[in-house]
Amino acid sequence: MIPLPLEHIFSVYVFIWFLVLAPLWFIEVRRNRKGDWSIAKERLYKCDRCHFSFLATDDSENLMRCPRCNEMCFIKKRKRF
Repeated sequence: MIPLPLEHIFSVYVFIWFLVLAPLWFIEVRRNRKGDWSIAKERLYKCDRCHFSFLATDDSENLMRCPRCNEMCFIKKRKRF
């Protein structure tokens, strides 16, 4: 075993926590940079031709192309109660 003096235990403890938290922080930063792609019922749309469900990139648009069949899909504004 590697001898570890008592005064270095805290430094090793902090270093281990850094090794655990650094990848988690990096994943969170990368997820926030990509944009909001969370799946919500208000952003999930269905193509009338091929019945493919896809996420709308911009909620303000009312016309999009289906990623599968490239058909123009009219997105109706949903009523929010």
